[in-house]
Amino acid sequence: MKNALAWRYATQKYDPAKKISDGDLQEILEAINSAPTSYGLQPFKLIHVKSPELRAQLRAASFDQSPLTDASDVIVFTVNRNVEDQHIDSYMQRIVEVREVEREKLNRFQQNMIGVLSNLSSAELIAWNTKQAYIGLGFGLVMAAHLGIDSTPMEGFQKDRYDEILGLTDDHAVLVLTFGYRSDEDHTQHHKKVRKTLEQLVTVK
Repeated sequence: MKNALAWRYATQKYDPAKKISDGDLQEILEAINSAPTSYGLQPFKLIHVKSPELRAQLRAASFDQSPLTDASDVIVFTVNRNVEDQHIDSYMQRIVEVREVEREKLNRFQQNMIGVLSNLSSAELIAWNTKQAYIGLGFGLVMAAHLGIDSTPMEGFQKDRYDEILGLTDDHAVLVLTFGYRSDEDHTQHHKKVRKTLEQLVTVK
């Protein structure tokens, strides 16, 4: 895993002729789905953008960044603008099905969650939801590296324009993750990673 993480970088130029397999993409999506989130609520969704026309529009709304059209696959992370009771009810029912517990035993957990989230403003809720999406994005990056697949995390795009292009109303686009294989012409692949030393990063008290 250490070698895989050292190998990966934010790919700037993809080889559009090289595609990742459906099986590998499935593994990446499952990794994202397995990421931990606060309360386990997973307040985000993924849109797999396959349409060349939509991808061209997204590129135009992303300051002409080529991964939007040249990468094998494009995943847009969206978050809920609001977390309504029905979202939480659906999550509670999922817990009942998976863990085979009585619904009544989850009432306190549900009320605690509602109490915390209902006190957040709309902007605060979107920010909180986005933090959860970032965790999923991180899991996707690691799985891609493990599989020898290149990736690019992106947040530099016109989010409101993405919402329009993708027809989002209840949800809001916050992150993009592209996958594929690097082009030989991507010279950034040869750049050495610049990171803090562990001594600079970690403080022991």
